[in-house]
Amino acid sequence: MQDELSLEILTPTVRLVNDSWAGHLQRACAALKAAGASRREDGFRALVGRLRRTRPSTYQHCVRVARHSHRIGRALGFDDARLRQLSSTAMMHDIGKVLVPEFILSRPRRPTRFERFVLNLHPDFGALLASYFDLPAELRIRTQHHHERWDGRGYPHRLGGEDIPLMARVVQVADSFDAMVTRRAYNSPRDREDALMELRREAGGQFDPRMIEAFLDTFSEGW
Repeated sequence: MQDELSLEILTPTVRLVNDSWAGHLQRACAALKAAGASRREDGFRALVGRLRRTRPSTYQHCVRVARHSHRIGRALGFDDARLRQLSSTAMMHDIGKVLVPEFILSRPRRPTRFERFVLNLHPDFGALLASYFDLPAELRIRTQHHHERWDGRGYPHRLGGEDIPLMARVVQVADSFDAMVTRRAYNSPRDREDALMELRREAGGQFDPRMIEAFLDTFSEGW
């Protein structure tokens, strides 16, 4: 079954080796675009609206990640224009999950190897959607790389250090914090202090140390 989902990632497109999956994604993208056009929405609003309707828990996660990212951006000294770009990046970071089957997202247990394989495609699916909807290239790139790691051991392209887009590095921290402190179908949430300790431990490993420092600074402002 996994072989049927083998991919060749060609920026900014995703070419699926298996024709049935290629057809599935093409039809899904076309339906999304047609729905957006019928409501005269721009691509960003159409995609986020679709996420809200079909993946409500993921949408709420993105809202929280946008809020955390905004705090980090302020601590880094971003101006209003860059803060808006950062918020858009955070809202789009999991948009590829609209193309991941719901039964995988809502499983009441840890994912199997096959399910993890599909889940790990969501950054590329997000980049595909951003490209298909003619969103800015910068937004597509940030969306695609929010699961890279500072030490170069992430995915999908194993970028490391400052090769990872800056706003993607911000979203990485906000995304991970929210994932740790929010209840998921197959695990209980950590308390806030435990999550912060984990972020500190991973500074220089999973995360850019400067992003961790900026995030921790936001807590001194009061939450």
